[in-house]
Amino acid sequence: MAQFDTEDTIAAIATPIGEGGIAVIRVSGAEAVQTVQLFFISKSHQRLASSPANTIHRGEFRDLHGNRVDHVLVSLFRAPHSYTGQDVIEISCHGGLAVTKRILDLLLGKGIRHAEPGEFTRRAFLNGKLDLTQAEAVLDLIHAKSNRALDVAIRQLSGSLSLLLKELKDELMRLLAHMEAYLDFPEEDLEVDVHEGMKNKLAAIQQRIRLLIASFNRSQLIREGILVTIVGKPNVGKSSLFNALLERDRALVSDIPHTTRDHLEESLEIQGFYIRLRDTAGLISTPEHPLDKLGMEKTLQAIHESHVVLYVVDQSRPLEDADRHVFQKIPKEKRLIPVMNKSDLPTKMEQKSLEALGGGEPWIRISSKTRHGFKELEQRMIHFLEKETSEGGEQITKLRHKVALENALEALQRAEASFQKKMSFEFITLDVRAALEALRELTGEIYSEDLLDVIFSEFCIGK
Repeated sequence: MAQFDTEDTIAAIATPIGEGGIAVIRVSGAEAVQTVQLFFISKSHQRLASSPANTIHRGEFRDLHGNRVDHVLVSLFRAPHSYTGQDVIEISCHGGLAVTKRILDLLLGKGIRHAEPGEFTRRAFLNGKLDLTQAEAVLDLIHAKSNRALDVAIRQLSGSLSLLLKELKDELMRLLAHMEAYLDFPEEDLEVDVHEGMKNKLAAIQQRIRLLIASFNRSQLIREGILVTIVGKPNVGKSSLFNALLERDRALVSDIPHTTRDHLEESLEIQGFYIRLRDTAGLISTPEHPLDKLGMEKTLQAIHESHVVLYVVDQSRPLEDADRHVFQKIPKEKRLIPVMNKSDLPTKMEQKSLEALGGGEPWIRISSKTRHGFKELEQRMIHFLEKETSEGGEQITKLRHKVALENALEALQRAEASFQKKMSFEFITLDVRAALEALRELTGEIYSEDLLDVIFSEFCIGK
């Protein structure tokens, strides 16, 4: 992001570009009220400059020649009690390319600057309305693909993670204060047993940081979704199962073998969890066509990337070596859900033949045609997610969070090692301060413009 004055007035369309019922143009800065007032005629004839904060005004937006542009609602927020901490105007007009562009162009024509991506939230951070983790939660909230991801983002935006980090920083500050007091007055009878107290507090803080670091993988599953791959030999009904789970015809279904040659991926939400579902080419031991070989290579890659593998067999046919070949291609460490498809047809599979397959997991009988067994199948997938994400406490959602916490943990481990070697507190405090700085970088108390550029460039314009 280019360097510019953060105190000037900015504007942007805050809603998606296109046709819709309503669009919102957001304006923030010292000149926001006066500039909008040039174009806005209130039905009550009350001027915006003399209106109280947190009020909504109905009227017309007109150009400087008095020509009506649209009927609008104008929401007025006064500094410092606004999203950005500055005077903010939000103009709600009819959605559409022409009307929103016309209103924005009139504002920009009076010296207001077009906002950069994420600049409104960036100003909120710079003006102390949000810390950096809360600002990042705004983006998580916008990008949330499921109710579980939404819950995580809302908690972080509300400041629950910020509060936990503040507690950790306060603990480190108290620890530093006690150590420095001991250094300055070594012969005083201090109330705190510095030596034993430091050992216990270092261990407790490290454990809390480890729990936060471990939460990163859980949050990734919630935010990015569990990857479920459907595998099996040709013509066991993989694509039919794929379509049935999506409740629409996404994959081509045919009795001709090798219809699917490249994997397809679609997403769905089950019980609040985001799931990425993949359909794959059937695996065979000796592919005859080069395209079949490429398709199977893609399937093996998909299996490797997956969190859960749905291993599908056709229960209307006897178990074959081809089924066993597919099972052998699934790594033992993969979470496996074995599925017997076509339960609407008479079964020709013997239970004894299935005992060696399935990785010890119970088989689920389903029918992609009648949806028999789908509730059990969905519940088995959700059970995996609930098990992997059931740890309580706060979660970190960004790789930046994880790296900062790892830096803090490494610094505290160095401090603990120095303590055990009975080194002077002067050396130990250096590492404790390094851990404290890492936590401050995480919340944005210490930041660089380059870091802010990276974070807010991911935002859409108008947020």
